[in-house]
Amino acid sequence: MKKKKNGIIVAAVYITVLFLCVTSVQAGEECTIGVASGRATTDGRSLLWKTRDNSDNPDNEIYFVQNYRYHFVAVVNAGSTLPWMGVNEKGFAIVNSLSTDLPGGNSGMGNGSFMRYALGTCATVSELEHLLDSTNVSGRQTQANFGVIDSTGAAAIFETAADQYWKYDAQDSAVAPDGFVLRTNFAFNGGGDGGIERFIRSEILINDYFSGDTLNYKSILRGQMRDFTDRSGAPFGIPYNGQYSPSAPWGYVYTYYSICRASSVAAAVIHGVGEGEPGKLSTMWAMLGQPASTIAVPFWPVGITPPEANGYPTAPLCDKANEIKNILFDYAANSWMLNSYVLRDGRQGGLWTNTFPAEDSIITATRERMQQWRISAPPVSELLGFENALAEYAHRRLNRAYDDIVSFLPQMENSGPAQVFVLRQNFPNPFNAVTSIEIELFKASEILLTIYDMNGVKVKVLVKGNRAPGRYRIFWSGRDDNHIPVSSGCYFYRFEAGHQSQTGKMLLIR
Repeated sequence: MKKKKNGIIVAAVYITVLFLCVTSVQAGEECTIGVASGRATTDGRSLLWKTRDNSDNPDNEIYFVQNYRYHFVAVVNAGSTLPWMGVNEKGFAIVNSLSTDLPGGNSGMGNGSFMRYALGTCATVSELEHLLDSTNVSGRQTQANFGVIDSTGAAAIFETAADQYWKYDAQDSAVAPDGFVLRTNFAFNGGGDGGIERFIRSEILINDYFSGDTLNYKSILRGQMRDFTDRSGAPFGIPYNGQYSPSAPWGYVYTYYSICRASSVAAAVIHGVGEGEPGKLSTMWAMLGQPASTIAVPFWPVGITPPEANGYPTAPLCDKANEIKNILFDYAANSWMLNSYVLRDGRQGGLWTNTFPAEDSIITATRERMQQWRISAPPVSELLGFENALAEYAHRRLNRAYDDIVSFLPQMENSGPAQVFVLRQNFPNPFNAVTSIEIELFKASEILLTIYDMNGVKVKVLVKGNRAPGRYRIFWSGRDDNHIPVSSGCYFYRFEAGHQSQTGKMLLIR
């Protein structure tokens, strides 16, 4: 078994950012995962999470499996029993992200069947390692990063090829200085770069949570799993008070490079147990459907899941979330574009004003109940009764949110701000000496055009003041406000006019 220091690789990944400003990423990317040991989280319990991207399988449900040594609950494709994230009654949990840059085999278990077998037979991360060792000999068809936690507090990610694997232990300070490990769709031992924008964005978010002592299941559910950013990692405001491109409708954002994307079909955060707590209290907070369009509900690995989460042929919770997703992503010309004004309309309305309070109520009720259960373990009937009540409540509130959107959608669509300007991509890009930025202003406005570096530090104010309607071309020679040449790298230009703003990015090569 090989090990490689996480910090070394992260530094190397960041070096590639300049290259990524002007190149494309691999097609077919899917899934953003992470694991945190108890030394990184706010309550000392480990966390495991995944945003699942697979537009070929939008119908997901929560399934309870009991025909193995250990019972488990998992997110599966509707009608299937292959888990894509799950936890068993011993507190062992596993998720995966596809990593096709690792060599795959021609026989043995694939990613999903391996996770099903692991959930059914492994009680600890140590036992998973034994399973990997034994199947190194027989061979697998796995090409994946597997994230795992257990009731002992172990937490790790395994980069797993057909007959070898590499462990990244979140408890090892040499591998994970802050106690967490992240992956998208590449392996440090594979050589690819799939989903690297999402990886970098995830590093920023999880680092922020860790630094602010807010690394917990709620911050991941509410923050990372509903995070929208452009390719450079700059977050879109919701609502997005601007025009992403000259051809895009007002307020729509392009989600291809976001953690929360058009292809995201489910998400989960698995909250581990503390020392001495029963494994059955490990909680899988699952989001069926596109994460922005649904409500998170907790599930425990103890029995048949609620009908709202495991219907026939599909789960009602996921069905309603998919109906909402169709409203969010309704731009026929580009299926990756999301109407941010449906999420928040800028006037205390929109989907999230309905779904977030409902989710907060579920989180509060669950936290209070878990405090009692950790003192005195509940019977299975009590766990299942509570789980069923929360799933029914989430479905009812999601239906109400959908009805509100449908009722007010015409008003929302007609109430967007009038377009004040069009900001065009700078040319040339990349540039060496001078580049130009073209702006078309439709009405007289107080304007501001500012250059920022990759860290958000202001570099130069190019234009400030009142301007009449018209077309303007502004030049930048790669110097700051003190007329000192700046270094090579990615820079952002932000234009503001009439309480609206838009940001572009460019690459300077000396």
